[in-house]
Amino acid sequence: MEKNIDIYNKKENCNVKAKMFYTDEKEINKQIFIFCHGFCSGKGSNSVKIVANKLLQYEIPSISFDFPGHIDSVQGTDKLTVEVCISYINSVIDYIKNKYGENIKISFFAISFGAYILLNKFIGDNSEYPNIVLRSPAFNMKEIFKNSLLKETFEKYKESGKAKCGHGGKMEVPYSFYEDLTNNDLYNKYHEKRKILIIQGTLDDTAPIEDTYKFIENRPELELIEMENMKHHMEPEEIEIVAEKMIEMLKTTN
Repeated sequence: MEKNIDIYNKKENCNVKAKMFYTDEKEINKQIFIFCHGFCSGKGSNSVKIVANKLLQYEIPSISFDFPGHIDSVQGTDKLTVEVCISYINSVIDYIKNKYGENIKISFFAISFGAYILLNKFIGDNSEYPNIVLRSPAFNMKEIFKNSLLKETFEKYKESGKAKCGHGGKMEVPYSFYEDLTNNDLYNKYHEKRKILIIQGTLDDTAPIEDTYKFIENRPELELIEMENMKHHMEPEEIEIVAEKMIEMLKTTN
């Protein structure tokens, strides 16, 4: 079952648009997954729905939400900063704990840009999250934005202070977005020791797998599963395979 909900974000004084996936809401008390979607995607994407339905086969509910400037978000891209995005994740966590109890286990499945935001959230965060799965993570988000997502020249972007980006250039972001990415470089700032599973295609044409190799170097707590011949955008049948890989990991940790 799917249900759209509004989650109040106290820090931003706005509602976060979210979607729940569950079988019986009365039974939500043991564990739940939070999805963090990719750039120019949203809470109801194929990547989210397919994995959410796979989790439901194991009676694991989940919740997804829209980052600022995405799909149904009430805030625009002027609020698309690492700090505000983290506040969205925190508001979802608070909602879960308030509604379903402090002892519920919260895990994450984050995709591309969502993985970048989630890792920034983990910096200095001492909370425990039993399962963390990153699909096609955008570790080097600054360069990915410049090389793959920006639909205008960087010089024009810097000069005008805004530019079209993302799939089909549907989203316009201010230059401050790039500056924020520069100030939140994971290679320099992330020093956490969390156990994380990374699933990524060897032919990723947006977030190069070489970026991942660099990030996980000397970090044995980060496990990489390479999906042969898969790109950044995955077809439904490929997402199904990713979901199966994730479930295998859950069986070993739960």
